[in-house]
Amino acid sequence: MVTPDQPDPAAPTQRIEPTSAPSTTRLDPGRGPTRWATRILRPRGGTPDGTGAAAATRPPEPRTRVLPGARGGAPATAALPSRGAAARPAPWWRRALGPLLEWFARLVGRLVVGPASELDYAVPAELRRAYNVRGHIGAGGEAIVYLAEPADESAGQDGRKVALKVYRPGHDINRELLDRLRARGTADPHTPAIHGYGYARSAWGEELAWEAQEYFAHGSMRSLLDEAPLPEGRARDVVAAVADCLRHWQESLQHNHTDVKPENLLIRGLDPPVFALTDFGGAVRATMSRVYGGLAITEDYAAPEVVEGRREAPAAWWSLGIMVHELMTGRRPERGENWLTARSTDIDVSAIPDERWRLLARGLLAPAPSARWGHDEVRAWLSGERPQIAAARRHAPLVFADVSHEDPPSLAFDLLDRWDKGEVWLRTHWPSLRTWLDREVNDYTFDRAYLTRLDQHPEHVHLAIGALAAHFVPGMPPRYRGHEISAEGVLALAAGERSRHGLLREAVELGALDLAARHWCGHPACRADGARRCALLERVQHEVPLIMQQVATTADRLRGTGVSAVADLAEHEWDSAWATAAELVLDPEAPARQRRLLRDQSWHPVRRSDAPYAPWWREQRRTALRGRADAITTGAAVVTAVLLLPVAAAAGSTLREAERADSRERWRGRWTGAAEAVGGGWARAQEKLSGAWRRRPTDGPASPPPWPASPYGPSQGRPPGLRQQDRDREQARADRAMNQVLRAMNAGRCRRFAYPAALVGFIDALGRVLRGAEGFYPQNEVVRALYEPLVAFATGDHTGPLVRSAANALGLLPYGIGGQWWLPAVLGAVLLVLGRTAANQRRRARTQLAAFRLAVAGSVLMAVVLLSTGFVMVGAGLLMPLDTLFGGR
Repeated sequence: MVTPDQPDPAAPTQRIEPTSAPSTTRLDPGRGPTRWATRILRPRGGTPDGTGAAAATRPPEPRTRVLPGARGGAPATAALPSRGAAARPAPWWRRALGPLLEWFARLVGRLVVGPASELDYAVPAELRRAYNVRGHIGAGGEAIVYLAEPADESAGQDGRKVALKVYRPGHDINRELLDRLRARGTADPHTPAIHGYGYARSAWGEELAWEAQEYFAHGSMRSLLDEAPLPEGRARDVVAAVADCLRHWQESLQHNHTDVKPENLLIRGLDPPVFALTDFGGAVRATMSRVYGGLAITEDYAAPEVVEGRREAPAAWWSLGIMVHELMTGRRPERGENWLTARSTDIDVSAIPDERWRLLARGLLAPAPSARWGHDEVRAWLSGERPQIAAARRHAPLVFADVSHEDPPSLAFDLLDRWDKGEVWLRTHWPSLRTWLDREVNDYTFDRAYLTRLDQHPEHVHLAIGALAAHFVPGMPPRYRGHEISAEGVLALAAGERSRHGLLREAVELGALDLAARHWCGHPACRADGARRCALLERVQHEVPLIMQQVATTADRLRGTGVSAVADLAEHEWDSAWATAAELVLDPEAPARQRRLLRDQSWHPVRRSDAPYAPWWREQRRTALRGRADAITTGAAVVTAVLLLPVAAAAGSTLREAERADSRERWRGRWTGAAEAVGGGWARAQEKLSGAWRRRPTDGPASPPPWPASPYGPSQGRPPGLRQQDRDREQARADRAMNQVLRAMNAGRCRRFAYPAALVGFIDALGRVLRGAEGFYPQNEVVRALYEPLVAFATGDHTGPLVRSAANALGLLPYGIGGQWWLPAVLGAVLLVLGRTAANQRRRARTQLAAFRLAVAGSVLMAVVLLSTGFVMVGAGLLMPLDTLFGGR
């Protein structure tokens, strides 16, 4: 029987050379059926690798492509197509136009073929190109299993079917075990042959793990249990076959499978029965205290110690005991009401009629792992012997809350589960617990400082409970005051209710996350580094205090420079700042989200505030927006800006009012000066007119005319054009003509605003056509981030009335043309013609000026058309092609 021991972190990983085994499937997009649009418009020619028809007939190379740093930095064999050394690169024009042609092919395929089926979304596209999915086999909490055939003719010419397992988001594969099983090929009767595995991207942009393994037509052991109770001879053969399978896994493969159940025991043969154990999410290396894919167990068949996170070899034989009871009675035995009773109480097997079979069930269902039967005892029982059920060594019990605990794991689990009672009990009974560990359990690996510290600091009692859980039940999710503090739990606390932020701050300040990092986690990157600790929690425990230390230093500096409101921040606001810092460290999208919040303070119609008027807040925002997202200084600036946002808004409001008062005073002074200047000028003009009136002669001889008398009368004798009024009129006419010519020479400047307005109008018309009545829902994160401000502008409290007013103004146009898609396009074409006419120097000056005025009026009308939709259609015209091109990437 295999029992786990501590591994050597410095031990090198052994490379297992593959024998004659099926190679990993290469997801070649050229294999299998494709749409005609994709074949015609594919940017790399007739075949996906761009090598033409001759390369398509070349036999596949017996190798796979290794992607460095895949999934957390560990090299992984990826099921992707590989090229030969003689493969020619695609022409430059195909590489340049590749993304455009790919987008156009996708658009044509969507219009011609129509929406994809449900299977197309469940199975990633690259897997559908590599495998022909024939049907649905089953589904579980981790993955969905499909019946498939390899699309590659060379791999599937024998008609071999495979079980294609597509994992749900967040679940990983045991790559180390899959490598070993693939190297064994079909020679191992107790493991399925591995056809391929890797990672693929779903239709929603999520990276999903997958594996393809041998398909078993006879089904699983569940079909045999459905016929229970079985005859004794048949039941003995089944027990012997399952025992051989478990022994093979524990001794040959050196793996403890902690999720042994009938659905995972696949039937390779019926006479005699041969079983192959699958579902590698529940397989754990016997030399490692680590879990692949999280807590992969089924409660009905799980041993009591598995709930504690102890993944030892006896757990699989407990599952066999449950199946023995099911073979003989047709149902599973009654379990305890909760974990505590199930861990210390023997299972009732009185429903089994035969006494020898009851002995087998009692031996396999012993609550203590050390007393539980294994392969040797089962074989002895099958040969007719009667092995003894060993009595487990029991420690003197330690009573906590009316429950007796005989070993530290059960006590640690109970303290973690009933943390409120554990807090009261441990504050007074920690000396008894320390004495019990020293004298009765003889366990000196646990640090007693967590217990002795309670004498001076009883408030650290939850830290002591966390230390006990991390040491004795590391397989359980870590908790603090009843709340999960795994990486996912910490992120949920940080992004959740504000009432939980104080708890998160306390856990970080006391170092509880450092203890939580000792619990097993399912993150691939944490497994790959070999540190046996959760790297995410360690990063939070290290970086968040540094960030908050810089935030406190900045707050003290601002308080010293006169920002007295910083001292009035409430304690819950500081708790929220700690939560924001933890969110910045854990969530890759949190920095962008917080930066968007800081930018919105300047321009967003709903979120904008007066905070940017405060210069000290602008300095923090500038550092937060320009620094590296993963830098401690940048994170501290982000947290400071978010924390002091209300203070900055209040200070900015005061500064803005002061600036407005100063501006009003300046304008009042300018108006007074202008009024005085106008009044003085009018007074001077009046004085001049009165002086000229006084100098006019009133009596005396008439002045002789400045020209001689004409014999033709007084009017005919004056030379033409010499009257003062005529001269003024001619001069004014000449000035108007000259001004008109000068203005016509500059009329071409209207192109500066007419041409951009026309371009935006064309984009608006495109957006109206593409968006349609069903709306636009971006899949790409960048496109969504750009589109959301437009929607917020169109529906905002302050800008919504303006948008509705523009729409109502367009509604006054006859025949409803204000809502037609072609209106901005026609108006844009008119603006192009007007701009060209106004800039044409060969046109008459009057024509150029008329074109200029019409271009101004058309641009204003275009602005009303664009504002009537809140610029949403312009954004749709720009962003919908980008969203189609990039998708969920």
